[in-house]
Amino acid sequence: MRRIILTFSLLLVGIIMMAQRPQRGKFNPQEFKTRLESYVTQEAGFNQSEAQAFYPIYFEMKSKQRNLNHQIFQLKRNAPSAEANDQDFAIVIQKIKDLGVEIAQLEVTYYKKMCKVVSPAKVYKAMCAEDKFHREMLENFDGGRNRQQGHRPR
Repeated sequence: MRRIILTFSLLLVGIIMMAQRPQRGKFNPQEFKTRLESYVTQEAGFNQSEAQAFYPIYFEMKSKQRNLNHQIFQLKRNAPSAEANDQDFAIVIQKIKDLGVEIAQLEVTYYKKMCKVVSPAKVYKAMCAEDKFHREMLENFDGGRNRQQGHRPR
């Protein structure tokens, strides 16, 4: 009888421990955007008016970049058929590279706009903060398990 009670108690404790573990849900774009905005605002030292001027331009640029990256993804995913010749593949490669150039030109245009509403120093800090934010998000993606074992993400 004691064994049954002990087994049941251990099972109950295990279930309670599992229930209290934070759940890893689906990606929430709005939460990500809010966290990114908060992080960049703090790291770049934006005041409220600077943030209100900066973020509409920033998120407009990101939206256009996302659309162009999606087009690149589609071109890579829908490769020419096995019967295609080198010319067909060269055309796809050129389209992908043209879209990459378009992304770079888009960044130049939008960073110039950002520098008109916020000082270039703060735009630079925002760029660095965005990179740092993404690195930290990737490091924490697995709950820090690899980091605890001394592994670095590749």
